[in-house]
Amino acid sequence: MNDVAVALGVSRQSLYNRFGSKASLAEWAMQALIDGSLVSALASIDQPAKTLPARLVDALDAWVGRHMGALHASPHSAEVVAMLRRDPPDAVRAAERRLVAAMAEAIRLSGPGSAVSRAGSMAQALCWTARGLVHAVPDHAGFRRQLDHIVGALVAR
Repeated sequence: MNDVAVALGVSRQSLYNRFGSKASLAEWAMQALIDGSLVSALASIDQPAKTLPARLVDALDAWVGRHMGALHASPHSAEVVAMLRRDPPDAVRAAERRLVAAMAEAIRLSGPGSAVSRAGSMAQALCWTARGLVHAVPDHAGFRRQLDHIVGALVAR
């Protein structure tokens, strides 16, 4: 709480007055992160001037890719990843369901005929792939490159 208070330029007591506990502050921060990522991801899907693969890559980058730097820089990243794999918060699950549904709808509307019947499973697989790539590649540029390749191969048929 001291570190957060110093970073925000407020007293520790102000944080406790506003949030009540460290757990409440962490929950608020997590929800803000989830909400911001989902809004950006959904906006990325709604870019009619871009191709379907580009929109999907942008959405997945907004959902998980943009967090790579913070995740890789944190000394607690392994703990965070383990916790989220074991028991992701309901808010994460709900947000990802919304993203998968939006991606599936985009695939159904814009994808090649062979993808339409598999749109839901393709969207879910792409989300899982993006989450895995965050840990498998060393940097954001590599994440984007690999995701471009994977999405292009899966959706462009």
